[in-house]
Amino acid sequence: MSRFLKRQAAEVEEHDISKELFLGIMMLMLSLGIMILNATQPVWRVHRHDPQPGDRVVLYTSAGMGLSRDGYTIDSPLSEWDFRRMVRRLVAEPEANLHLFLKGGSRERLAKHASFADSLLSTDQAGEKVRSAVYVHTW
Repeated sequence: MSRFLKRQAAEVEEHDISKELFLGIMMLMLSLGIMILNATQPVWRVHRHDPQPGDRVVLYTSAGMGLSRDGYTIDSPLSEWDFRRMVRRLVAEPEANLHLFLKGGSRERLAKHASFADSLLSTDQAGEKVRSAVYVHTW
């Protein structure tokens, strides 16, 4: 084989490898972008939706969590069991929504509570999403 053909074969091979590397990097970037979007926009919907009369407001602070009327101060402390009981009672009130305000405290706890409440309040008997009932406020 001549030197020219060997050089052409080597250049073609290098070009194919660079294409594969480029496509691999692009796929990685796409996957990371999707993961970031999923982390910032979880199953429940994040809305700027102010609480209406009849809605329940839970405030998370570094001192703990509790029920609130305005999302700024805790009116009465709330334990884990009280929270679960309150969400189960909200199932019978289809017009009432749940607002979770994070003003400190654990973001993981808020995410766990939001997913629990969303699974009970936003789906019908068949498990289909029927409405937004859980609003997460993080600022």
